[in-house]
Amino acid sequence: MKRIKGYIIAFFKEIYGVWFPWLDIAILTLIYLFLWGEHINPYREYQLIKYGKVAVGKISGEGGLYQYSDSPRMRDFEYTFNLPTGKLIKSNAHTFTLDKKNWKQPKYPLIAEILYLSNNPGINWIKSDLSATLGDFFYRTLIFGTLFITMLYMIAMIVIRLSILQEREQKRAREFAKEGRILIKLPIQQLN
Repeated sequence: MKRIKGYIIAFFKEIYGVWFPWLDIAILTLIYLFLWGEHINPYREYQLIKYGKVAVGKISGEGGLYQYSDSPRMRDFEYTFNLPTGKLIKSNAHTFTLDKKNWKQPKYPLIAEILYLSNNPGINWIKSDLSATLGDFFYRTLIFGTLFITMLYMIAMIVIRLSILQEREQKRAREFAKEGRILIKLPIQQLN
């Protein structure tokens, strides 16, 4: 048991030798911005679910970089809706769940429910693309989404860091070889 514990401690010491916490924070921030850049951020989604008002809107068509893409996950939709005061709001959204039957060839204009904040109607989104309840939002977005991204990130970083350690070891062996020396790994018992 002590031997296994020693191996685990040695492993983490080696990993710590190439661990840059500021780099992890920067990479996770970039992943967050990439994943949520095309979609609504979690705070805005929370606001819309909790405080959002519903308006019936018309989706006039597709726009953006992936206009008329075959993939339903890469579509930007332009839509309009009226506030109770009669003011017309134009907006767009990157959405995944708009009218699943018509993903391949939608017939515009489509009618859809739009959630918006009454104090700031510029913050709005197609209702079918948001979580139905706050519980679903917390479970799907914050808990499952964060754990999924963190686990993938940790696995990738362990693989990358182990390859860095292996490269360092090979570089050290090459430097010893240039000097005409060899690097021998001996058991701890023989070192004393």
